[in-house]
Amino acid sequence: MTLSGWKRLTVVWVNVGQMHRIAIVGMGGFGHHLARQTVAHGDATLAAVVDLDEASLREAAAEYDLSEAQLFTDTDAMYDATDLDAVLVATPPAFHFEQVTDALDRGHHVLCEKPVVMDTEEARALADRAAATDRVVMTGYQRHLNPGFVHARERWQDGALEPTFVTGELTQDWTAHFESDDNWRTDPEIGGYGHLFSVGTHVVESILWLTGLTPDTVTAQMEFHDDGRIDKQSSLTVRFENGATASIGDTATAPATREHIHVWDDEGAVYLEGEDWGRRELTVYDAANDDVTPAVDYDAAPSKVEAFLDAVDSGTEPPSTAEDALRVTALLEAAYESANENREVDVDL
Repeated sequence: MTLSGWKRLTVVWVNVGQMHRIAIVGMGGFGHHLARQTVAHGDATLAAVVDLDEASLREAAAEYDLSEAQLFTDTDAMYDATDLDAVLVATPPAFHFEQVTDALDRGHHVLCEKPVVMDTEEARALADRAAATDRVVMTGYQRHLNPGFVHARERWQDGALEPTFVTGELTQDWTAHFESDDNWRTDPEIGGYGHLFSVGTHVVESILWLTGLTPDTVTAQMEFHDDGRIDKQSSLTVRFENGATASIGDTATAPATREHIHVWDDEGAVYLEGEDWGRRELTVYDAANDDVTPAVDYDAAPSKVEAFLDAVDSGTEPPSTAEDALRVTALLEAAYESANENREVDVDL
C-alpha cells in the first residue's frame, strides 16, 4: 500500500519488549501522542516515521531524534526497509481499514485510533480478521484504561444487576472547523461523519462497554453542517434488548468540553464525569442517594501504548477490541440512518 490519495500520512516505528519495534501511521496530534508514549516506554524504541508532508517528517525527526534513514514518504518503502513488531495507526478514519489489514498481512500487532473504521461493513470485516489472527488488534478507546470506568463496569459483570436507565453527554466547540471547512473532520470522504462519530463515539462506546447491554433500536435527531453526514448536534434514544433505554446528547457547538455518563440500576447509580480532556472520575450512589464511591487509584491507569504492549507480551486480549469497535460503529451508523430518514432504526449486530 502506498500513501497516494491522502494529503498527509505518518508512520512512526518503535521497538517494544525485547525491544519492541513499533510503527505509528499518521503524525498528526494523535500520532505525536502515541509517539511520546512509545519513547517513554522502557521496552520500546522508535524506529521510523512515514508522512507525505516533509515538514511533518522534519518535526518528527527533531522531536524523536530520528535519522534520515528513518524517514519515509511511502509505507511500502518503510515496510521494506524496517524490521517491525507492531504498528500504531493514527491517520484519519478513511484509511484505517486498509492500513490495519496491511499491517496484519505483514505479521504485525496493531493499535488503531478511533474512529476505527468508516462503517459497519468494515467493522465486521475487521472483527472477523482480528478473531482469526494470533496478532493483537487493539482499538483506541482509552476509557477502557481508566480505573474509574474499569471499576464501574465490574458492577454488572456477574449479571446480578442490570442497568435500567442511562444518560450520556459530550460537548465541544468545533466552530473553527465548521467555519474554515479545511479540516478532514468536516470532509465525509476522509472523516466519515461528524462530531458524534468522531468525538461523541467516546460516550456511546463507553456506554456499550460499561453496561454490556446490546442495542436493539435507535431513534436520532441531528443538526447537520452539510447534507446529512457532518453533524453539529445530535440527540439519540437507544433501546436495549433487556428493555433499558439510553438518552445520549452530543454537540460540537458548545463553548466548553464536558462529558458525563450516568448509569442507573435497581440499587443505585454510577456517574462518570470530567471536564476538558482531563481525567473522568467515578461517583457511585446507593438506592438512598448516598455517596458510596470506592477509592480509585487513577494514577494506576496505563497509557495506550503500555496497555497494548502488555497484551502483546502476555498474549492476552487487549482492553479495547475490534469487537468493541463493531458494536459502536453499528449503533452510530444506525443513528445517522435514523436522523436522515426520520424513523427508528434497528441496530445491525
